[in-house]
Amino acid sequence: MTHIYLLQFFIFSICVNFFSIFTWLIYYSGLLTSNLFQDIKSEYDYIIVGSGTAGSLIAHRLAETNYTYIVIEAGGFGHHFHDIPAFGPLLHGSHFDWGFETVPQDNACLAMDGHKCKLSQGKIFGGSSKMNNMIHVRGNISHYADWFHGKYTKGYIEEQFNYIESEIFNLSPLQYDSNLGNAILNATKELGYKEIKDFGNGFKKSTITQYNGKRWTTSHNLQLDQTKVLTHVYIEKLLIEKSKCIGVKTRNTKILARKGVILSAGTINSAKILQLSGIGPSELLQSLNIPIVKDLPVGKNLQDHIGTGLDLVLFDEPQSVTASDIMDPINVVQYFYSGKGPLTTPGCEVVGFISTKNEEIPDIQFMVLPVGITSDRGSHLRRNLGISDDIWKNYFEKVFHKHAATFFPIILHPKSKGEVKIQSKNSNVPPLINPKYLSDENDIRSLVEGVKFVIKLLKTESLKVISAHMNDTPFPSCKKYKIFSDLYLKCYVQHLTLTSYHPVGTCSMGLPESINTVVDTSFRLLGVKNLYVVDGSVLPTLPSGNINAAIAMMGNIFFENVILNNIDRIENCQRIFLVELLQSVCLAR
Repeated sequence: MTHIYLLQFFIFSICVNFFSIFTWLIYYSGLLTSNLFQDIKSEYDYIIVGSGTAGSLIAHRLAETNYTYIVIEAGGFGHHFHDIPAFGPLLHGSHFDWGFETVPQDNACLAMDGHKCKLSQGKIFGGSSKMNNMIHVRGNISHYADWFHGKYTKGYIEEQFNYIESEIFNLSPLQYDSNLGNAILNATKELGYKEIKDFGNGFKKSTITQYNGKRWTTSHNLQLDQTKVLTHVYIEKLLIEKSKCIGVKTRNTKILARKGVILSAGTINSAKILQLSGIGPSELLQSLNIPIVKDLPVGKNLQDHIGTGLDLVLFDEPQSVTASDIMDPINVVQYFYSGKGPLTTPGCEVVGFISTKNEEIPDIQFMVLPVGITSDRGSHLRRNLGISDDIWKNYFEKVFHKHAATFFPIILHPKSKGEVKIQSKNSNVPPLINPKYLSDENDIRSLVEGVKFVIKLLKTESLKVISAHMNDTPFPSCKKYKIFSDLYLKCYVQHLTLTSYHPVGTCSMGLPESINTVVDTSFRLLGVKNLYVVDGSVLPTLPSGNINAAIAMMGNIFFENVILNNIDRIENCQRIFLVELLQSVCLAR
């Protein structure tokens, strides 16, 4: 059996290396052709910086109008192979990843090299939605109404979700079911949890953004007209004159915007671009000799969904996708012919929500990832997370003879908050990212309770029958504590801290009089005309679940209430002018 495993993973490693080389070729061939063939005009009505979920949605809706627009993306176009769901993790750490990482953390990420957590973000047409688990969750809609301070009702926000789910997104049920997914649902029912449709205390099979089994993103709506997208173009700063944003400066040219610049570069890069442009905390800008355009808390309020539990649950037999499934020619044919089978797996088959405080509103989300980090024997996944050599050798390698899964408890609303700040006037230098993970003791307690729920779950008959059991290998840095005691689990979560890649909050939306506000409830940057921010950075708090759906909803609200309203006002003015003109002509007669 060991020889079979070794052969499988030798072949799998070859496939991973081939994919990496292929991705490298796609990236650099796109870089070459973009420099040769892209036609850049000097001026547009709107400039959209970033082609992620919000940026691509807004561009798609702008195509309904007569406005001219351009989408500027720092990364390149991917390839159809990048839309194979099972290959999503292979983009992490590639040329299509910004490669961000946190600064060393004091209370978290202690099992990672340098105590730094990797924070992958998509540098590709489609942004981070090209790298996520494709999970669609609306979350707690009441929270979104609070973001707008009464401007929009809960009913109106539900209408926005209905619109994007029917007119924008392609949503799909799972196209591949493993034994584990059904066992989890049965186990949670044993504990009294119901099956939910979207959000609430309960569990469900994942609803995913796929079309015919392939990854689907809002950027797919733009692929038919790629002349409206500039790739491999870096924004150095915004052009601002007399408190009005008039365009952007790239490495090679300036592009002007008649009506507005829409910043949708993501939570990290939107904050970075604003700070480089003189919009941010005055003390930071002064320290770098950047002229202050507007003193605002840009970069503050950084929040992220974090969890734990890598390879914490073990099985005697495989319960889901294995390396051999991915390489099986029959499964490959099934994927390309019918859009079904193991290659369609999103990496998360079941999501659920629980309250560790026995309250109506959940405080923990669960994502059940049926494949563990040891599944590739360290060839790729380990490097994506930056697991240190000592932890890998003395913990993860100990379970190579087992089949692992990750039952991933996630804090929905962490109290720990951090910041993003530039460290140089040079736009090529990455910003400093300090999320201050687990700096609030309440977050540690919540995560410990989440792991204790996993232990409880494994005692159900539904999971016992498939040989599910806890990984009882003592975690190297926590051996001094009794295994699975509260002190042990506290040590464990502080070492094996994992991000869900859901950073938000660095350009928070709010009321103009609040000291925490960067943009108002119309997404307008305070104190600078014709400048809007529409992406995860404006979310003042984390959604109760995966953030992609909430960001799309915000993007659609922006289009409907800012851009369309501008059109309506112009048309009304034109009608009034025509009426007055006709009246004056009639009176003259």
